[in-house]
Amino acid sequence: MKAETTFFHCGDQLRETLSAEIGKVLAAVDAVKWGRSFVHDAGDARYEYQTGYNRAFGTEFSGMGWESQPVLRTQPKLIGDFRKGLAFVEIQFGNSATLYRDYYKFQYGLANGLLSLAVLVVPTKPAAFFPSRPDSVNNMADYALASTCLSVLPLNVPTMLVGLLPEN
Repeated sequence: MKAETTFFHCGDQLRETLSAEIGKVLAAVDAVKWGRSFVHDAGDARYEYQTGYNRAFGTEFSGMGWESQPVLRTQPKLIGDFRKGLAFVEIQFGNSATLYRDYYKFQYGLANGLLSLAVLVVPTKPAAFFPSRPDSVNNMADYALASTCLSVLPLNVPTMLVGLLPEN
């Protein structure tokens, strides 16, 4: 699907050093096709909507050799969605409060040498992204809120913000 991308606190040298990982993130996003009622089939199981997208992205990232469910810390438990080298990915379809937990993970990971680039993937417009589920997107994390937070909060973690567009 198509996506909008913005980098925060990320210089040209870091982007060049992690260009392969950045390219793989964009390839995974491009490989998952948006649908008005998204379904992902995995063997005998069928997953819809947010769970379906999470599973579809899991298939793409795992197929490219990314680690799934990387642990940054066990107590308190800080787990991401995917990691390759020092690039750490969170795909977020939860409510807006979950963004702050993700920012904490990013800050912890950077401070402890566990990541150099945080990648946050969120829908740009949840109601348009999930048009057949209007009740499930109330207060969902989205690109505009994540962008605002990354701009104004005192977080200096190099972050790639990827906004999923409801189109292919």
